[in-house]
Amino acid sequence: MSSKFKTWLKELFLILSAIFFSVFILPFLLVLVVFPLYVYRRIIIFFATVLKPEFHNAINLDSCLVVSDDIHGRPRNSFCCVLYLKGKPLYEDIVGRVEKVMDGRLELTCTLTRWLSIYFWEKCKNFSISNHTSQNQESDPDKLSEFLVNMIEQGYPTGNPLWELIYFPNYTHPEYGTTSAVLVRIHHVLGDAMAYMALMRDIFDQNPSVDQEIEKILKTQRKKLKISPWKKLCYLAELFFVTPSQTMYYYLKGLNSEAIPMRTDNLSASGVRHVATLMDISLIKRISKKTGVKVTSIIHAGVTGAMRRLILEKGGNSNGDLSTFYVLPKMNHTGTMTNNSFGMPLISPMSKEPWQAVRLARISAQFDRILFSPLPLGMMGVTGLTGLVYGTLATKIWSVPHVACCVHSNFAFIGEPLRLFGHVAENMMLYAGLQPGGHHLFVATISYNGKLILQLLGSRAAFPEREDLIKFADYVRKEFDMLEMGENAEDRDIRHFKEQ
Repeated sequence: MSSKFKTWLKELFLILSAIFFSVFILPFLLVLVVFPLYVYRRIIIFFATVLKPEFHNAINLDSCLVVSDDIHGRPRNSFCCVLYLKGKPLYEDIVGRVEKVMDGRLELTCTLTRWLSIYFWEKCKNFSISNHTSQNQESDPDKLSEFLVNMIEQGYPTGNPLWELIYFPNYTHPEYGTTSAVLVRIHHVLGDAMAYMALMRDIFDQNPSVDQEIEKILKTQRKKLKISPWKKLCYLAELFFVTPSQTMYYYLKGLNSEAIPMRTDNLSASGVRHVATLMDISLIKRISKKTGVKVTSIIHAGVTGAMRRLILEKGGNSNGDLSTFYVLPKMNHTGTMTNNSFGMPLISPMSKEPWQAVRLARISAQFDRILFSPLPLGMMGVTGLTGLVYGTLATKIWSVPHVACCVHSNFAFIGEPLRLFGHVAENMMLYAGLQPGGHHLFVATISYNGKLILQLLGSRAAFPEREDLIKFADYVRKEFDMLEMGENAEDRDIRHFKEQ
């Protein structure tokens, strides 16, 4: 049996499985499991407002996906951001600013509790800001880098809210020309990246011009989404009759994705490695102008091509598809301390293509097709339904299934750089948690202050040495270089990898 026929047979099986699930299983799950759990949740939340005045509110369904993390031991769902400042603000001023921000974000003074199988935020009786803000006098870059990586998996003290701020008044970064740094770490149950950046914006100096620019962009986007009545009818029909099967198909493709091959003697390795490297943003803009493809698609094509190189280099199979878990904010994201994001499995073929431009075109077409269809609503629904079922019924730490080769988040900070009491935050670094066994690589591409920084966080099981992550960053850079060279540049750089 030829490999092409096997691939076709597997694809047919996935399509039929997705249709079977959406037609014969999903309706029963919604009626017999999801609907009763939702009614139960609403009843308990109603009685909590009367019987439990110490409760702030119930955590949202998206946050329910991470409540059973090992929060006080070795959490997998922490993330922190470091901003490097040109100047040294006073520590007392920073603490005072944080105190003001907490007035509008009560979750920052609450602990997580469970009542009648529903999770709530409970007001912390012994809250003290001194337990969450501190100074660190470390100035050695190597020691500080190790400290920051270890912070991701460091547990939170019991009985306290799940966040902390650390000020480094003596940290000098020669490359950025900065003289201090601020780190804010939160657990993912408190909020996602957009909620985090909303928090950072409030801690740092206010900038009304940036808020106006964001609102302008949102208005433009809303105009683009306006459709005719006929298209609305077609959209609704697709939502009911196509989206359930399509959503399941994408997730099945993710479960079937090629993964990073790992040595059997290294599977039990613990810990993570972090690499951050500056990318040439002008190069990406030139590619965008030349091809007419959006920057987001170009960046994702570079990451996807680099992942393909890595898998082939490590002896992986090149016949299947490559699925990347791409993180997107929900359409109605409030920006407050809550989770309102979802993962979208994006699929690219692993098989050898004549040009990098072909992969770019496919990824761009997939982005356009997905973002202007009801499919994101299906993905959002899966996130909410999973949070409802798991957040209500599960009580133990759970393992994330292998639904993609890696997680990719592309974040663009709009407007002028942040300032803290007038001191410019020249650069930012993001350190996010990993899901061992599910995802061994988190890729963040952050556009901030005129720079595009590729930030990689990999498990030591998949990346035994830091140089392995550096090599992946070099692959991303090569993908961009070859895209600029045009359609005549075949992927000759990876011909020495053995393809099956």
